[in-house]
This record gives sequence, C-alpha cells and structure tokens, in this order.
Amino acid sequence: MKIYVSGSIYGGTDKIETYKKLIPALEKYGEVLDKQIADENTIAKEAYQKDEDIYEDLEKKINIADIIFAEVSIPSLGVGYELGFADKLGKNIIAIYDKTYVEKISTMIRGNKRIKLISYTDISEIIDNLDKILYARNEKSE
Repeated sequence: MKIYVSGSIYGGTDKIETYKKLIPALEKYGEVLDKQIADENTIAKEAYQKDEDIYEDLEKKINIADIIFAEVSIPSLGVGYELGFADKLGKNIIAIYDKTYVEKISTMIRGNKRIKLISYTDISEIIDNLDKILYARNEKSE
C-alpha cells in the first residue's frame, strides 16, 4: 500500500511530534510517500526548490497513493488543497484531528461522506487502531 500523509507545515508545525510518531506506525502498512512532513527542516530545504517542482512532486505522490492519511488539527491551505485534489481523484481519505487542540473541523471535511473523520486525544489512540482504521474506511468515527 502506498500512503500519502498530509499535515500542516507552512500553516504551523505544532503537530510535528504527532507526525513523527504516526509515520513509522504507518510504514508497517506500506510505503509512506512523503516523510518530509515530520522533518523540522522541511521549510528550509524547500527554500532551495522551485514551487512548481514541489507541487509536481506532491501531485505525483497523491496520484500514485492508495490512501491519503491527513492530520487536520491545524488549518492549512495546503492540506485542504491536497484533500480536495485527492477527493476528486476518488482516493480513500482518512482525516484525523486532536479534539484537545481544535474544537471543530471545517464543514468541508465534516460534511464530506467520502472522508473518514476520526478524533483523538492522544495519537496512540490512532496508532493502536491502525488495522481497524485503514481497513474499515466507510464509516465516520467522529
């Protein structure tokens, strides 16, 4: 399974420790295509790349991904764009959010029945249930 992990970088990196725990757990299920979201130096590294090249790379990864796994606690234009793009491609999308960090997620995510939305209070709740989460994608779990 090819897994695209989406999470805020430019919108804020408050959840980087969450990404650092989530990515290795997801690697047990397949290839994580974009580990850079867990790298504190991503913004600095991207300063030396053309925006178009970064966009094309991410677009390619979304296209080949079997599943999109998004941490949506931090509002991010990039994450929203990636989810909309993936949704139009018909990708399986799982969105998780920390309910101790944010009270409510955007209606565009909450209202989309094609996105499985799951809240958590500790990322271990997600990691400990990845089998169920990854293989039972059709019901909302908010």
